[in-house]
Amino acid sequence: MTLSRKTARRPVVIAFVVALVLGPFVAWQGAQGGQTHEESVLAPLGIVVVGDSITARYNDSPGDERQGWWSIVGHRFGADVRTYAQSGSGYLRPGHRCEGNRFIDRTEVYAGAAPSILFVEGGRNDWARCADGMFVPSTDHEIDHAVGTYLDTVKTFVPATTRVIVLGPPWGPLDARTGVRITGIVRAQAEAHGFEFISTAGALTASRVVDGVHPNRHGSAAIARRVIRALE
Repeated sequence: MTLSRKTARRPVVIAFVVALVLGPFVAWQGAQGGQTHEESVLAPLGIVVVGDSITARYNDSPGDERQGWWSIVGHRFGADVRTYAQSGSGYLRPGHRCEGNRFIDRTEVYAGAAPSILFVEGGRNDWARCADGMFVPSTDHEIDHAVGTYLDTVKTFVPATTRVIVLGPPWGPLDARTGVRITGIVRAQAEAHGFEFISTAGALTASRVVDGVHPNRHGSAAIARRVIRALE
C-alpha cells in the first residue's frame, strides 16, 4: 500500500511540533539541575568559583530551596564545582565585622590542577573598606585598584587553558545606584584583562531575593540562566 504525500509528511510535522514545545522545557530542567551529562565536555577539569555570600550561603542539592547558582550550572554541564567563598567579602573587603579574607587572600584556589573554568563572583560588598575594624565607604579608585590587583593575580597564577569568567555583581533592589557604579568598575577591569564578563543586571528582582540582597531559589536560578546562556 502506498501513502499519500500528505500522509507521509504527518509524522515529521508532529515530531517538529513536539520538539518545538518541549525544547524550552527540557532546557529549563537543565538549568534547574535536573539534567546532567555523563561526561562534561564544557568543563572536564571542573569549575572553581571565588565569591561572596551569593555563592557561600548556598548548597549543592538539586531542587533544594538553597541550591546555589553555581550548583545549577555544575549540574547542567555535568561538571564538578569547588567554591572558595565567604559572606561579606569581596575584592576590597574581608568578611563580616572586618574579619575573614578577601578574594586575593584565597591562595588555595591555585593549588592543584587548574580547572576548566574559573568564575569570579563578587563586588556587592565593596561599597565599603575596613579601617580600624569598622566599615568606611570606599572610593571608586579604591574599588578599581582592588579589582585590578586581584585580576592581575588571576592572570599571573591561572594558566591560559583556564577560561576565566567575571560575573557582574548580582545585585538586588537595595541601593541600585551603588550597584551600577561597582558593576561598571568590575566590567571595565574584566575587559581590560581580557576576561569574559557576564552581566547579571536585572536577575535579582524584588521577588527573587529574601532580604533585598540574597537570592531565593528563583534568584539563584535566574543567575544560573545568565551563566548557562553565556556558556552555551
